[in-house]
Amino acid sequence: MATDFAAEGLLEGLEGSARDARLELLQRLEGEGVDPDELRRASQEGRLALIPVERILNGDSPRYTLREVSDASDVEEEFLERYWRAIGMTSGEPDEAIYLDDDLEAAKRIGSLRAAGLTDDSILEIARVVSNGLNPVAVTIASVFAASYLEEGDDEARLALRYAQATEDLLPLIGPALNHGLMVQNRALVRQASAIGTSLAQGRLPDFSEVAIAFADLVDFTKLGESVDAGSLGAVAARLEELTREVVKPPVRLVKTIGDEVMLQSTDTVALLEATLALLDAADAQEDDFPQISVGMARGEAISRGGDWFGHPVNLASRVTSTARPGSVLVTEEVKDAAGEDDYTYSFAGERRLKGVHEPQKLFRARRSQGDD
Repeated sequence: MATDFAAEGLLEGLEGSARDARLELLQRLEGEGVDPDELRRASQEGRLALIPVERILNGDSPRYTLREVSDASDVEEEFLERYWRAIGMTSGEPDEAIYLDDDLEAAKRIGSLRAAGLTDDSILEIARVVSNGLNPVAVTIASVFAASYLEEGDDEARLALRYAQATEDLLPLIGPALNHGLMVQNRALVRQASAIGTSLAQGRLPDFSEVAIAFADLVDFTKLGESVDAGSLGAVAARLEELTREVVKPPVRLVKTIGDEVMLQSTDTVALLEATLALLDAADAQEDDFPQISVGMARGEAISRGGDWFGHPVNLASRVTSTARPGSVLVTEEVKDAAGEDDYTYSFAGERRLKGVHEPQKLFRARRSQGDD
């Protein structure tokens, strides 16, 4: 029985040709077997037109559970979960069939890397670096797609078909292009070593977006470097990144790691605040020799380029972090107002003048409300 999309609220607020296009897209996707619950989620998240692209990326591969991937690859489930997190994947429940043929092949490669002599720590380090490097590539490709294939006056149905066709045409070219780029970089490294030893209506994306930005910084990291060797110091920084990946879930994104600091971004202020508080909890649960972290968070208009973010809230969040107490999340008034006081309490930390910030800033220490702890 066909779904009554109007009754489900999926056509709400749309009129005329926009409503007709949404209905056409919904009917097509339902006919292709997309679950109505997924259609509702996609509509709420504003990604309905991207479902055809997602289906192409997922392919027709059989789905495996974590246990099945582990058994077939002879790699332990625990390590696979760590590896998935390192490359930015969200692992499912052990009996949840969400893994693809590509995931199984990746698991088998772990066994080959082990056989070649790489340690598990080395494999995870490579995975983290690859993930950090490929994230801006993926973001850039998505931006280029939007700039290239959005047309003025587009509707969702036409955009979905065009995106899907472009993905199908270009996807076979992207893998070889990435491999070629990697080979070029490797050749350059070898030479150096030898030498020295938005919107549908406008048809384009907006220049700026309203986002929340946070930095989490390891306290006294420089001082720690005076008492431990470089390897141990690097392990502490790597552990911060791993902890961050464990707590970060969409719509929060780990933008980058900067030495002893991680940068997070989200369009959802509450989600980002919750992620930073969870990161504090995770850091506090570590062994005694793991440093505390301090977090600063701001909100405002910023611009994304190459997977990174630039603008006033980025600079402001960084400055706020430098004034935050160890083991605390310090936020601007804009963050406090956006996150609200239903689930969080705030203590006023004063009005501060911050380096590089023109106006004095009212800052607040944010905590979960009692009963949410």
